[in-house]
Amino acid sequence: MTVLIYLGRLMPAIGWLINAFKFPGLHCALKVEILGAGQLSYGRNVRIGEGTRVELPRTSIVAIADNVSASRLVHIALAAGQRISIGAGTTVQDGCRIYGDLEIGSRCIFAPNVFVSSGTHAFDTMPYRPIQEQERLAPIAPQPIKIFDDCWFGINSVLLPGITIGRGSVIGANTVVNSDLPPYSIAVGCPAQVVRQRLAFLPKSRIDANVESDWPYFYDGLERTSAANENEFVAHRDFTLAMNHPGPRAVRIWLAGDNGEVVFADHRQPLPRQLGFVEFELSRNNFQLPFLKFRTNGRCRIRLAELI
Repeated sequence: MTVLIYLGRLMPAIGWLINAFKFPGLHCALKVEILGAGQLSYGRNVRIGEGTRVELPRTSIVAIADNVSASRLVHIALAAGQRISIGAGTTVQDGCRIYGDLEIGSRCIFAPNVFVSSGTHAFDTMPYRPIQEQERLAPIAPQPIKIFDDCWFGINSVLLPGITIGRGSVIGANTVVNSDLPPYSIAVGCPAQVVRQRLAFLPKSRIDANVESDWPYFYDGLERTSAANENEFVAHRDFTLAMNHPGPRAVRIWLAGDNGEVVFADHRQPLPRQLGFVEFELSRNNFQLPFLKFRTNGRCRIRLAELI
């Protein structure tokens, strides 16, 4: 394998042929290196730009959804047992660095030279010792990063370990994000400060896929589809709805699916084959508004949801 890597570096066309053989359907430019015994999964129309390097140690996973593009000289690396997922339609521009254990949502935009890392160095755990010794003797565990859908990161922005970036956020150029940002924030500075909201994120008791202003509250794990002048949101696994209501007793969802079930907390309901209501009781221990988290093991179409 090492010989093939060096051949690819000396003669980029050979490297291109190796990638085409190892990763059929993945659109790799010249000088792309995908190294290691880890797992790479990718959807349709995924494009990897010239000089990009992906390091996949054993037991690590990089999962890339449909229509993702990584431009030139992007570096993606993670440790054994870690996972990076990149949602559909996300674009990663020249020179970005993506390291560690993180989840990137759909339709995100990374301007050039964005730096994202779930890891850091120990420097004050044993401050009388050199930093490299602290790293060996008392390493700091990685802290996963979660980036929700539809976020835009300006050039040279930095995302530090353990943060969550709410859906729809915009991060200004040269911004250093060291704490969580709420949905639809616009944040700038070092450290990042929210200067305004893209929209007033005000979850309500009823959301309808046919009401455009309700779309942000079909919050995570859902893709909008349209047919016959009707909108629906489709989930395949975990999904989150953002809703709010004083003292609700239940959540009711109008949905349908081919097979499988939908799960909320420890409660399960079969997916109806035709659009119909499924209701889950709410107790003090099984939810925290405004985010209601569900799981499905089959394709699930959602038309509306309400708290009652």
